[in-house]
Amino acid sequence: MTFDIERLYEAQLASWPLAAANYAALEKCRRLTVDVAGVDVEVRFNTERIRSSAAAVDRKSIESRPCFLCRDNRPKEQIMTETDGYDILVNPYPVFRRHLTIAAVDHTPQALAGRISDMLRFAGLLPGMTVFYNGPRSGASAPDHLHFQAVPSDELPLWKFVDQSGEWPLTHAEIVSGTDAGDVARRAEGYIWNLSPGEEPDMNVYARVLPDGSFQIAVIPRRRHRPTFYGAGENQALVSPASVEMAGVIVAPRGEDFAFCSRRENIERIFSECGAGGEGCGRGSERRLRVGIVRAAELDVDFEGRRLHFKALPDGTMECDGKIYSEPLELVPADPESAFTLRNVMIGIGFHWQQHEDQSFHGTLTVVPGQDAMLQAINTVDVETYLRSVVSSEMNASAPEEFLKAHAVISRSWVMAQVMPPAHLSDHEMTCTDSETVKWYDRDAHTGFDICADDHCQRYQGCTKASTPQVEAALQATCGQVLAFDNDLCDARFSKCCGGVTELFSTCWQPVDLPYLKAVDDPYCGRASEEVLRTVLNDYDRTTTDYYRWTVEYTAGELRDIIARRSGTDYGDIISITPLHRGPSGRIDRLEIRGTGLRRIIGKELEIRRTLSESHLYSSAFDVEASGADSDGIPRHWKFHGRGWGHGVGLCQIGAAVMAAEGCDYRQILDHYFPGARLITIY
Repeated sequence: MTFDIERLYEAQLASWPLAAANYAALEKCRRLTVDVAGVDVEVRFNTERIRSSAAAVDRKSIESRPCFLCRDNRPKEQIMTETDGYDILVNPYPVFRRHLTIAAVDHTPQALAGRISDMLRFAGLLPGMTVFYNGPRSGASAPDHLHFQAVPSDELPLWKFVDQSGEWPLTHAEIVSGTDAGDVARRAEGYIWNLSPGEEPDMNVYARVLPDGSFQIAVIPRRRHRPTFYGAGENQALVSPASVEMAGVIVAPRGEDFAFCSRRENIERIFSECGAGGEGCGRGSERRLRVGIVRAAELDVDFEGRRLHFKALPDGTMECDGKIYSEPLELVPADPESAFTLRNVMIGIGFHWQQHEDQSFHGTLTVVPGQDAMLQAINTVDVETYLRSVVSSEMNASAPEEFLKAHAVISRSWVMAQVMPPAHLSDHEMTCTDSETVKWYDRDAHTGFDICADDHCQRYQGCTKASTPQVEAALQATCGQVLAFDNDLCDARFSKCCGGVTELFSTCWQPVDLPYLKAVDDPYCGRASEEVLRTVLNDYDRTTTDYYRWTVEYTAGELRDIIARRSGTDYGDIISITPLHRGPSGRIDRLEIRGTGLRRIIGKELEIRRTLSESHLYSSAFDVEASGADSDGIPRHWKFHGRGWGHGVGLCQIGAAVMAAEGCDYRQILDHYFPGARLITIY
């Protein structure tokens, strides 16, 4: 389907004298061509350009004027055609013979995150046209209202030169091409994210569909909004470069500006001062993670055919092979493909599946002595090698490929969000008063390295867990792909089984609700067959069989002892356990425990699970049943009837595996568990 541009122009110019006069005036505009670095840059004299070149775009000026792109404020003569949440409009102050404005129906700020696919869609609707975007500080005269513009592709020197040589010599332009619109959008968004993680960079962006049906995006990063010569005085010019200028068409609003821009050196200044290099792209692929593997008083390491024994000493140093080290010791394999082995590593620390195993790792090993007479082993490894282990360790490496793809994306998203954390993340916090203890556990445990190797972060067991063709295919198919929301990478959490409904972020961690971590109904996790579980769960996870619905029973004495030992507080005999607040999945984040000696409120989710079990309850989504009260009203028997396994936030691993087994692809799985998030490719 295409849009009939000529029909719109015929109707609009016949009914709007102002627009008709301005398009007719284009034919009389003075023009000249200047050779700059082998590019024929066109300079045009168009007095109407003063509207954007001299536009005041500071916040106060924008807020004080009505938005001229909102429907209520547009000229009554302007015809609109609504398409997919945008109005297609004839620009009444054109620079080109055909010049459209594509304005969002809703009044929303000029921000590109998640909108490149819209640009590509409109480029497909408008054959032969380029859809371009001016950033709020890169030429947009309406930074308060999302809009694109569309002009004939054959009038932009940018494309003429790219078609000939594949590059744009006047300033850096990142060209992203391909036959799949979604893939092109993901790669372009990833490049943009790398330019300025966490916020939109200054830039101009162009989209077109080539005659063969393939898609192309050009991104021109910007250093400045306006060149240093901008102004109305002597040796100045009112040229405010936007997408048109950065693509090789300099539009001068006054005669003196036209003369100024007819000189090659002044055009060169526009591109050298306002353009920017492509620094920042691909930083994700170069990221090396420092993973804390194990903390112990002694370490046994097999390294390049040698057995090394490290022992922490009371003075904060360490001994290895008769030598004393006061500083960290880094061991770098001579062969990058070789691996070292750490003996007797504890995994599942504090959980019911806690155990020891020997683990082997690629990359480097750093052993760090501490003042607490403990050693820390740190493995430095690149992101994709890390993920190969995580995907094989978190779930069975023979799981359905679409599930493994989804897990690769969220594991990559999560770890990149930790090393480049969004604004909502904070350290561990705690509320502790005479009547209440509320804790959550996030990134506070890690100083000296990025992430740990255990369930506190993501299971990383090096090359101990053998990869499979399915894992390799999943990593290759999703290489560099992460979930993003606005300009942030998603803090993509996951748990083993949500129990039927996923949970809010704020129930388990900081009091912030992230828009992509909503409570989502999940009917899938309750219908996992034995065949699905067999292909998904690792051996030590298969020992847990009643995770979807479970019951834990205690005698009064058992419960009293567990609570006292795990919390460090003696409540006396337990009289009542009362949920005070639950999240949407039923997980409790505030719980009152009342005993004969003490009444106290505890939270959040993990603190509750730790307090009521020798290791952890499967989840905090439980109901309490007390029975057999004695003459003093103290129950003799307690039952906890629970749902799910883990915190329940984000992707439910069992549910996602069922979705894959039932034919959903990884994008559908991610859309289900992270609504509103989008895929981008950062390397």
